[in-house]
Amino acid sequence: MNRTKLLSIVGVACVLLTFTSCASKEKEPEARELDGVVKTLVLEHKGTALGINELPIWVETYVQTGITGLEKLTDYQEKYCFVAETTATNLDAGQAWVNGFDMPQTIAKNVSQRVEALFTGAASGSPEGTFGRYFENVVKSTSEITYSGARKMNDWWVHVRIYDEKVKSKYVDEYRIYVLYTIEKDLLDQQVINVIDDVAKSDTLAADQMNAVNKVKELLSAEGLK
Repeated sequence: MNRTKLLSIVGVACVLLTFTSCASKEKEPEARELDGVVKTLVLEHKGTALGINELPIWVETYVQTGITGLEKLTDYQEKYCFVAETTATNLDAGQAWVNGFDMPQTIAKNVSQRVEALFTGAASGSPEGTFGRYFENVVKSTSEITYSGARKMNDWWVHVRIYDEKVKSKYVDEYRIYVLYTIEKDLLDQQVINVIDDVAKSDTLAADQMNAVNKVKELLSAEGLK
């Protein structure tokens, strides 16, 4: 079975999207309650009008395994990936979102979450116990800056129908829109280290806390952000 025609997913599946004007405009279906096992049928996508049947590998990978899987692809092994996503009732609404959303803020939020995970994983016990208030300050600081080096790699849209497996007359149609950005790993790692150092300078850290922070920096340099 062609993988672009039917994506069977328990629950409401995520599919990636971009925006072209090739989608047909049909009357919006009446929203119906979906329960039990539902499936997602791809009605059309960005490449349909161009004769492209299969979804891009980055789209399928992100849908199935998220950012972790995406960063394992050969094209992205030396990059950090960031995906902004939304759903819309039509392409015009999706395009309006793309033109208005704040990607730097999206990236900063994701970096901050990764930094929080980095410090939490490196802590002996709770991160607050190991690093004190520095932990909260560095996580907050990494969420408030604009990171350089971000590049838009691609975007995609997919028009999907989510339907009840047993009662196909119960369905909801929607557009799912995703935008992919990347930053080179070594470039972003250095920017995060700079934030770690800057916050350490402004905070008063005990010797053992400073040693713990240095170990986090070593871990970041060796393994990167997860």
